[in-house]
Amino acid sequence: SRQTEGRGRMQRVWQSEEGGLYFSIVLRPSVIPKEGPLVNFAVALDLVLALEQCCGIAAQVKWPNDVLVDERKIAGILSQMEFEADQITFINIGVGLNLNNRPEVTDKPAVSALQLTGRRVNRAELLSTFLDYFEKRMATFSRSAVIEAWKARTVTLGRRVTIATVRDTYEGLAVDVDEDGGLILEMADGARRTVFYGDCFHS
Repeated sequence: SRQTEGRGRMQRVWQSEEGGLYFSIVLRPSVIPKEGPLVNFAVALDLVLALEQCCGIAAQVKWPNDVLVDERKIAGILSQMEFEADQITFINIGVGLNLNNRPEVTDKPAVSALQLTGRRVNRAELLSTFLDYFEKRMATFSRSAVIEAWKARTVTLGRRVTIATVRDTYEGLAVDVDEDGGLILEMADGARRTVFYGDCFHS
């Protein structure tokens, strides 16, 4: 199927090409609101594991919500969360995964499993594999375990990055993520700043 009216970060139009895998998950997790972003981390990690198992592709995660192969985007994640007081009422997670499509050439490099392996992927099998990993991770959800696993798979830490938000732009060295998934930047003057959202560009 092909999606033409999707929404990406900051309300960008999300064109979903035929041959990709596009799905949403609605969760009512027993996590507190500030742990919500870590659910994105969990999704990204389990997409990496599913790509590895089903396709033999060695993907990595990029802060805050992308999956890359050699700096080319193979998957993106977007979530919306609603909560009351200190309890999340639901999280709606949308995933777009380049599988059997050939992404258009743009200023933001992308790649598909088909382009990487030369063969078509069974989308139902990959989705089932992802859901198995994700269900197990959420059943035993641990903030520290998710963060440590994410750090082991990320290409963002140790890189100079630019973070663009709606109002501001920050440049610095990505040195760590905090317990809530915020990206800790070391600025030019040595000061540290934690950023919780925005588009991340690797230098």
